[in-house]
Amino acid sequence: MTRTHRPVSSTHHAVAVIVRDAGVLIRGRSGAGKSRLAEELAAEARSRGWFGRLVADDRVQIVARAGRAILSPHPTIAGQVERRGQGIFVVDHEKAAVLRLVVDLVDRAQGGDDPPRFPDERARSTEIAGVAAPRIALVIGEPGGARLLVEKIAAAGA
Repeated sequence: MTRTHRPVSSTHHAVAVIVRDAGVLIRGRSGAGKSRLAEELAAEARSRGWFGRLVADDRVQIVARAGRAILSPHPTIAGQVERRGQGIFVVDHEKAAVLRLVVDLVDRAQGGDDPPRFPDERARSTEIAGVAAPRIALVIGEPGGARLLVEKIAAAGA
């Protein structure tokens, strides 16, 4: 008897965007600016003549297939984005993207160095749905975050 393995699937409180062919998963606490960063990232990509578009806002479905993590929107809110204090808006979106980068939005610890200036190897990667992915930590509200991410994607050749 042949057994078929069902793909590992989960839903994450996050935002996903695609830049060129790189799926970017943005995680962080509620109100951290995930949606705003995703929109800025897509706009920064487009300003360079690249493809940039939202995949999912608020709830991202992630399925592992053939050693890749696939990001997609939750079907009930696909093509919608919440802009805090303004409401829900319908936007163009992509149905799926292959995860290439995870961005964690973090609070700057009082007097601390979070994220660290020189992260060790463990801090520069993470595992999503059993798939390893590069990771970068950004301070919530840090100016130039979208530009930094686009440069990282360009350097990776995605």
